[in-house]
Amino acid sequence: MSPWYLFKHNYSLFVCSYVELPLCFLPGWFLRSQLLEPMLLGSKGSVDAACLAMTRGWAINLSGGFHHATRSSGGGFCIFPDITFVSHFLRKIYGISKIMIIDLDAHQGNGHERDHAKEENTFIIDAYNHRIYPGDELAMEAIKADIHVDYTDSDKEYLAKVDSAVHESMGIFQPEFVIYNAGTDCLVGDPLGCLGVSQEGIIKRDELIFKHCMDKKVPVVMLMSGGYQQSNAEVISDSIANLVKVFNLK
Repeated sequence: MSPWYLFKHNYSLFVCSYVELPLCFLPGWFLRSQLLEPMLLGSKGSVDAACLAMTRGWAINLSGGFHHATRSSGGGFCIFPDITFVSHFLRKIYGISKIMIIDLDAHQGNGHERDHAKEENTFIIDAYNHRIYPGDELAMEAIKADIHVDYTDSDKEYLAKVDSAVHESMGIFQPEFVIYNAGTDCLVGDPLGCLGVSQEGIIKRDELIFKHCMDKKVPVVMLMSGGYQQSNAEVISDSIANLVKVFNLK
């Protein structure tokens, strides 16, 4: 019996290949209840939030942003391609054509990039650490605005790069909807993101993206994506509170 046959017929091994963690000793029912179902609900939350953004102009999903997953495969602790789900749903149900994906997670969003490759009506901005996972060169071809960020970048430098790219890209592309992948693994001290943005920098970053969308009157859905420190919850909470206050969100 071949190793591939065993792999394909071992549920736990198959899931572990996507999350890239040694969880194969756990039974399938446990992985379903504690991993797959929460991620599936998080993906549904992304679609529901996008629908809400269509009616209210903005929405935030406190989950989602599984940007390493594609229509046909997973990876990097991402199983369901919720960003692709959102773009497909908006086009099919709402007739939205021009969608911009602003991915500010510290890692390259290779999943949605592969899914939207060669699509003229999808504009991808990706600001990520080019020195870390996944380094997917094929997926990079789908990026319209590829922003190199590094650990040595100060908040001012990081925000200037993002602001310039978003301002120029929105002027050129004129999106009808923005999917904002707001990963906080670019926060200083993150063991996987390896960047140096401060908590205040994250708050200013999110405010900057919302300002661009609000100024252009473009609906935006914000997804949480990656972040691997206990302090992530605090900065996300503070950022959302700031958005509500600054833009009088209701």
